[in-house]
Amino acid sequence: FSLPSFGIGKRKRPKGAGPGRWVTDRSLGGREVFVEDIYSGRGARGNPLADTLQYADNSRSEKMANQAADEEKQKARQEKLVTEAVPPSWWRYPQPGYCPENQKADRLQNARRVLAKLSSKRIAGTSYSEYDLADLRDACALAGASVADRVKPKSATTGLFKAGVSFAVDAAARRSQTGVIGDPQTFLSGLAGDVGVTPGKAGRLVQAAVAAKLRADLLQAAAQKRSGDEGDAMLTLDGAIGVLQTFPFGEDAPELEMIAGGLKPRINDGERRWLANTFKDIGGGETCGTVNEALGL
Repeated sequence: FSLPSFGIGKRKRPKGAGPGRWVTDRSLGGREVFVEDIYSGRGARGNPLADTLQYADNSRSEKMANQAADEEKQKARQEKLVTEAVPPSWWRYPQPGYCPENQKADRLQNARRVLAKLSSKRIAGTSYSEYDLADLRDACALAGASVADRVKPKSATTGLFKAGVSFAVDAAARRSQTGVIGDPQTFLSGLAGDVGVTPGKAGRLVQAAVAAKLRADLLQAAAQKRSGDEGDAMLTLDGAIGVLQTFPFGEDAPELEMIAGGLKPRINDGERRWLANTFKDIGGGETCGTVNEALGL
């Protein structure tokens, strides 16, 4: 049992001690001892929440919060990798070729030489040709390898692939699978692996190019109809059919709504109906819904 000390003069608390008071401890023969007040500076005495906050380990809480944030970022990265690995509907993996082990190094070196020529063209500001990209695709296929690690800077990867997309879309419009680049779908699927473009990104780049092509074709066909060249308008629409059959849009593609909004002030209602009906009559088939949506019908 102990009592507070009411001696004259105020004693200082021991060094390093917190707020408290001196008390007389009879069990120690009346010796005075200093007792810290554990509730000091914590709001209401005995408040359970205050007690919890008082003894919370701030450094540990911060560490746990950082760990949770890191785990969330890692999860987001993994989900992105999974999404980027999903190929678009038109994706067609090239047939794997056979490369003898004793020729692999030489063939890979040749593929790198072809890439170096393309890099020189990019630096000089010269456009790539179909033959340039077909040579790169063939060289990588013969080596059974990619040159993605040698494409510098990273923007050059996108530039190479977008050039290939342009040639593939043009080939699709001509319904050609025997031209310089061969089958457009197989060519782009292989080129993406050659230069390091993920299937997900490849799909987005192709869809953007197809949207631009469809918009241009509809505007051109409307202008041809307006000037009385209905035969040429049909040929233009036929090219659009080839592109859409080769590289179809995904479901609920936002690009189609954007096309419709851009065409509305430039093509009147009668012209839009004529384009939709003609597109169907010349064999639009399953792609008619895409064109109707692009026309805002």
